[in-house]
Amino acid sequence: MAPFLFLSANTPWVYALARELSRDVLVTAIQLYDWSNYRRIRPQWPEEESAVRRRRIVMPPGYAGTLERLYRPIMQALFRSEYRRLRSAAGVEPIVVAPYPYLAPWVRFVPDQQLVYYNLDDYALYNPPRAATIRQREDELVAHAGLTVCLSAFQVEQLSRRNPDHAARIRHFPLGVSEEFLNPHPDTPPLANSVGYVGNLGDRVDWPLVDAVAGLMPNVTFHFVGFAQGPDDPSAMNEWQRARHAVFARPNVIYEGGVPQADVRQHYWRYGVNWMPYDVRHPFNLAACPTKIMDAIASGRPFVSTPTPEVRLSPEWIAIADDAGGLATLIRDALDHPPQAGPRIAYARANDWRQRAVQFRSLLGEERA
Repeated sequence: MAPFLFLSANTPWVYALARELSRDVLVTAIQLYDWSNYRRIRPQWPEEESAVRRRRIVMPPGYAGTLERLYRPIMQALFRSEYRRLRSAAGVEPIVVAPYPYLAPWVRFVPDQQLVYYNLDDYALYNPPRAATIRQREDELVAHAGLTVCLSAFQVEQLSRRNPDHAARIRHFPLGVSEEFLNPHPDTPPLANSVGYVGNLGDRVDWPLVDAVAGLMPNVTFHFVGFAQGPDDPSAMNEWQRARHAVFARPNVIYEGGVPQADVRQHYWRYGVNWMPYDVRHPFNLAACPTKIMDAIASGRPFVSTPTPEVRLSPEWIAIADDAGGLATLIRDALDHPPQAGPRIAYARANDWRQRAVQFRSLLGEERA
């Protein structure tokens, strides 16, 4: 069986796929950092018990951006070396998984059928001044790769529209759930009349909508878990930060603050309802496959959300409304008549990373047939 070379495996979900594939085949995962980010983040591998061969490459700032042409021969040589090592060890050509557009010039040596572009997001949103360059590199990867997989269905549509000649090999491959998020004791009673939000506390949340829902439900306690960055002085806040400040000032709202990643699952399990009141107009929310979708379903608790594109794909597991009254009604109904936890957890288990690895191999087989 072909081994795998995962490039820039810096995110948990890229590494999760690499880890599960390593149960059956040789897998090398490479993390890439520049010096400044490495010193700032001090990254750790998610685990070190699996069979994944882990390698970290730290380069000078600008190696993937403004100085990319200068460092291109070095990066190509590093990747060729890892590719040849895997080919020698396995006796067959490796499959290279490239999750970012900036990798395009460094993987030009990889045969088309051995390259997978693993799209995680709309990368142009992260650096608008370089959007044209990012999309050019991305289109190069889509044209080169034998298979492109996208976490979100929205991105499948966007990439297919830009690359109609290659649309047949652009496929939806949503996030899986880590086994530790599957609630082992779903019969444990949650906090009474509690609603929980776990994750990003920035402008992706529709704070005026949250404020309206909390105002309609004074007897329900809303918990927010995450880091709320920004100024403490309301006069220095922008519009969405002031709206968040108003929410946190409500008597039935508790800001829990940030928690270690290892404790996140406990918060999904402890609330009567989990929710995701995302701003449906926010470009990041349109293009995203939020981790909290599967993490919340894996808790066995009911899940309520605004209708972002990826949420609309799971109406049987997620109660959806787009206004304050509708969300309040869904939350009250879920608190009063919670659905059975068993089927929800079973669905999450059928979509864990082990199953995602099986699906990934299947997609590769379809494209290589």
